[in-house]
Amino acid sequence: MKTKFILAVSVAACSFVFGQNTPSKLIPGKSGLHAEFMRFDKNGPEFKGSPVLFDETSQRLSPGQSRKLGNEVDQLGFETHRFQQTVNDIPVEYGMMAVQTKNGKIVGQTGKWMLNVPKAVERKANLSEEIALQSALSFVGAESYKWQNKDEEEFIKKETNDASASFAPKGELVYYSDPTDEKLNDLRLAYKFDIYSEKPLSRQYVFVDAKNGKVLGVDAIIHDVNAPGTATTAYSGNRNIVTDSYNGSYRLRETGRNGGTPVETYNLKKGTSYSAAVDFTDTDNVWNNVNTNKDQYATDAHWGAEMTVDYLYTKFGRKSIDNNHFAIKSYVHYSTNYFNAFWDGSRMTYGDGSSSTNGGKPLTAIDVCGHEIAHGMTSKTANLVYQRESGALNEGFSDIFGNSIERWARPTQASWTLGEDFSYVIRDMANPNAYGQPDTYLGTYWKATTTSGCASPSQANDYCGVHTNSGVLNFWYYLLVTGGSGTNDKGFAYNVSGIGLDKAAAIAYRTLTTYLISTSTYANARTYSLQAAADLYGAGSNEVTQVTNAWNAVGVGGGTSPSGLVASANNASLFTISPNPATDMFTIAFESKEGKGTVELTSLTGKREISEKVTLTDGVNKLNIKLPSNMLPGVYIVTVNGQKAGNLIKK
Repeated sequence: MKTKFILAVSVAACSFVFGQNTPSKLIPGKSGLHAEFMRFDKNGPEFKGSPVLFDETSQRLSPGQSRKLGNEVDQLGFETHRFQQTVNDIPVEYGMMAVQTKNGKIVGQTGKWMLNVPKAVERKANLSEEIALQSALSFVGAESYKWQNKDEEEFIKKETNDASASFAPKGELVYYSDPTDEKLNDLRLAYKFDIYSEKPLSRQYVFVDAKNGKVLGVDAIIHDVNAPGTATTAYSGNRNIVTDSYNGSYRLRETGRNGGTPVETYNLKKGTSYSAAVDFTDTDNVWNNVNTNKDQYATDAHWGAEMTVDYLYTKFGRKSIDNNHFAIKSYVHYSTNYFNAFWDGSRMTYGDGSSSTNGGKPLTAIDVCGHEIAHGMTSKTANLVYQRESGALNEGFSDIFGNSIERWARPTQASWTLGEDFSYVIRDMANPNAYGQPDTYLGTYWKATTTSGCASPSQANDYCGVHTNSGVLNFWYYLLVTGGSGTNDKGFAYNVSGIGLDKAAAIAYRTLTTYLISTSTYANARTYSLQAAADLYGAGSNEVTQVTNAWNAVGVGGGTSPSGLVASANNASLFTISPNPATDMFTIAFESKEGKGTVELTSLTGKREISEKVTLTDGVNKLNIKLPSNMLPGVYIVTVNGQKAGNLIKK
């Protein structure tokens, strides 16, 4: 189904600017891109319905041309508005900005946004949508598709209450650049198709060059729990559930949990067609349906969905995955000998396991329920691309919330493993190495994500390791919750003091739903989780310190000690820059260990103005840095050995 966007009022032709508002914090983007992180701690600009672009020379803000994707309010009173950049009124597929506002003022922005559009970019398609679709279908090469199944077509119309709904793909023109293109340099005008294959099962966005019909890339929509490998409930004992009364019996349906979220569980009867699914029923609403069909596992799925909805609402005030009572639908008994569970962009589906893999136990355990539904929440917020690092974050956040929901809903049975209920552990967040996952960024078991190491993300290569490299985020979360000490794969000795489940989950939730965007990396996750912790608990809090320590422990943005700088929760607090503003010279003071160093000055557009080699001494260093005579007035980022030292204002 094609995603529908709300078109924001076009501001491209407007000449007004917002006025002078200098960000208090800023992390420059790659060359040609706007800053990836911008913060206004005081006197932020008025929010006028679009992202703002900061010009370092004029020190002024102007609106960015975009389409609004959606917005939601969090428990701190912040509102996050998500926008997709447009060029020639065509969306840039991975150009996204998340704008955080409060009381009508912008307090921050995170994202990936082009400042200079390539001159050669195409404006009109040379290829018809029909020919492009044939190219996409040839690429997928399925035996059958959902829209070819009359029953499934009737099902989607009924499910969406839309007589025109169809699984048939419709092409949308977008500007596509591979998610690994950090500068969005290689923009191609492309058709975007949502192709749902029935046999073999797959669902993915396929991008076809609108000039020559070449398939440029894919983005998987089906997010499963295990890449190639896994009331009286079967796994969680006697639990209270909510059903509805219908035609003299009861169904596994709840019409409005937490004020309006439907929770529904259906029986596929070992088939693969959603249109053929039927209700699970019970005559007295005492669900002890133990039988040879394994119907007792359906109540696990239903209770797990209810607990997931309750957890999101209780902990974060979130009303289902979209914060607007999106219906949570689960389909049990999918196919035969099927050891998997997946989120397909609209619903959860659970296989009955495999006799050879796990003794044929269905995968309806509560941590898997939470994991799959969290994929839905990710698709409604950050929408992390399902490949490489962003895909690993996508999987990792699902593991985080699946595990957190289990620990909240049934603490006496909780563990840090995924899949233990159905006798086949898939991952261990406390010890990722035990199941072939890395616990250190680029460390042991890390799967290559570079173009040379993973040239073509596909289901066969797990989309360049999304289920493997998620171990880094999993171990970060485990350490943040429980604490721990040791030495990582880069030889860094770490010590993390745990902050507990609720605080760690709140930081993870805010990072995902407020700050991350579709192409975010591990480095972005570090930056944004530190901001999330500061939002929740204060900039100098112990929580911020432990978030930093945990990232250092897993080797993201630290954890190697190459610079000799003394570790801190807020790197900028290590440094003193004076005078500031400066005219022709400034002094930077900080504590360090003996060794070599580099001091750099970078403009807000990413241009490096100074890169000076220095010798560091053991203790406090005071370095005098001369400014080039031709350097323009403005705000510049100062870094020491790659660590941000603060902003310098050049008069």
